Amino acid sequence: MKHYTISVNDVELEKLNRVYQFHQVEDKNPYLLFHAEHNGIDILAYKTGKVLLQGKEVTHELVSIKKHLNREDYAAIGSDEVGTGDVFGPIVVCALYATTSDIEYLESLNVRDSKNMDDKSIIAIAPKIAKKIIHSLLILPPEKYNELVGQGYNLNKIKALLHNQAIIKTSSKLEETVPVILDQFCTPQLYFNYIKDETLIFRDIDFHVRAEQVHLSVAAASIIARYAFLVKMKDYSEKLGIELLKGASKDVDEQVKLVHEQKGKHTLGLVAKMNFKNVTKQNLA
Repeated sequence: MKHYTISVNDVELEKLNRVYQFHQVEDKNPYLLFHAEHNGIDILAYKTGKVLLQGKEVTHELVSIKKHLNREDYAAIGSDEVGTGDVFGPIVVCALYATTSDIEYLESLNVRDSKNMDDKSIIAIAPKIAKKIIHSLLILPPEKYNELVGQGYNLNKIKALLHNQAIIKTSSKLEETVPVILDQFCTPQLYFNYIKDETLIFRDIDFHVRAEQVHLSVAAASIIARYAFLVKMKDYSEKLGIELLKGASKDVDEQVKLVHEQKGKHTLGLVAKMNFKNVTKQNLA
């Protein structure tokens, strides 16, 4: 059984409702707009704009849906980052170049936004994507992050610098010029202001909120970045002898205290972003 999730807007959702009106089956799920069966494929369209395809071979149905929605595949570079909401661990940025044939491959792996995937799924498919598809990966360890913060850099400036580098690295591996899509975390004006002192600046960027829904290259980039983040977290945890927690919860507050008490402030600074509230509110000596 294969499955694939596609994100659509309200207009597209209503269009699909009409396309599948004669194939719909009864389903009591209150979150569904409709449930259809077509060519042995289950099409579950959620009111939130997620459409799930399930069956032995979902590719043909997906191609058909994209035709109905006038969505054409195109090659692009997508750039995304992870680790910016986690107290422990690095910030990781990946810029990935997906051709139209790569998109087909990514769809066959059910690639989607890494935030909607569990770690097990990411660990299963990230190495396959990384092996097959052109990308550049940048990992900023907490120690270097803390050093930059000490020099007056804020998180968005750090992200902008990393994205700029990753995009330049990836585009330099290509013969042709393709669209570059970035998951927007600040206004384009601010982004370019953050990187204005860089020697090389990549300027032709399309900024999108929820860019992983705009192009699969962004979603694939986020999966590789997430995988690299998980590998680093495992590495830090093993070296410390403490399984570090993801995120910035109250449990993370307790773990910050524990690492500080057992290993000292210097070691904490090697694994944690020291300007996060979880750390600063504890007045660590």
